[in-house]
Amino acid sequence: MAEQQFYVGIHGVIASRGRMLVLKRAPEMNYRAGSWDLPGGHLAFGETFEDCLLREVKEETGLDVAIDRLLGLHSMVSEPYLQAIYSCRLTVFQNVKLRPDEHVDHRWATLEELASLELIPYLAAILKRGMLSYVK
Repeated sequence: MAEQQFYVGIHGVIASRGRMLVLKRAPEMNYRAGSWDLPGGHLAFGETFEDCLLREVKEETGLDVAIDRLLGLHSMVSEPYLQAIYSCRLTVFQNVKLRPDEHVDHRWATLEELASLELIPYLAAILKRGMLSYVK
């Protein structure tokens, strides 16, 4: 099999009171505009997974979080992505401040509510796999 370039995405499940934060991708986004996604982004060269996650969460939401643990890894055969999914918690309660060029809406959703949203493919897959079942 030929080697192919792929991207590493680092995403945080920020949970509070049985709900998790999801962000709606802006219409300008090249990939899956309008889909709901977890906070996170691509790993930069020389960056640790944890540093990437803290940076991306801060950039996308303005939130400060602490990383609790790695929930798991996910890859999709049909797309050149590998995602590392981490459980996070707010360090202080803050209002979410979105970057409008990346996300146009946010919500704190239950697992049941997530199932009714148009989710980005990896998020739909990890929801189906049960990787988010710890959120109660």
